[in-house]
Amino acid sequence: MPTLRVIQMLKCDVYTDTARVNEKDRIDKSDNRIPEGRVCNVSANRKHRLLSLRGDQESSGTVRLDDISRGSSGLDLQEGESYDFEFRQVWWLGQVLWAWRASHPAYRISARVGVLSAVLGMMGLILGLIGLCISLQN
Repeated sequence: MPTLRVIQMLKCDVYTDTARVNEKDRIDKSDNRIPEGRVCNVSANRKHRLLSLRGDQESSGTVRLDDISRGSSGLDLQEGESYDFEFRQVWWLGQVLWAWRASHPAYRISARVGVLSAVLGMMGLILGLIGLCISLQN
């Protein structure tokens, strides 16, 4: 678990549910590197939050977080303080949850439309199979 100092997120990345971490510090608890852009369960200060991990070429030993991720509704961290961080990659359900709960409306709306489309597609498939079974019985 890397110990990282919390600093302010770049203005262009605010409200994108991302954390900027240098490649050297972007490792899981087994010391495997986490590729840039992966959604991870980020744990610190006994709290956790789903964030997309992006690179930070400017500084090592730091993590850049916006006010939402850093604040009391997020990880409850103080800017300028150092904390032990744990990064754990999530599977597709975690990625959908990340987008579903995203601060940015583009991510949030896209995820909700995608889930609605999948549900309607499954309903269509089930109704089609029922219709096929009924027609084959006659």
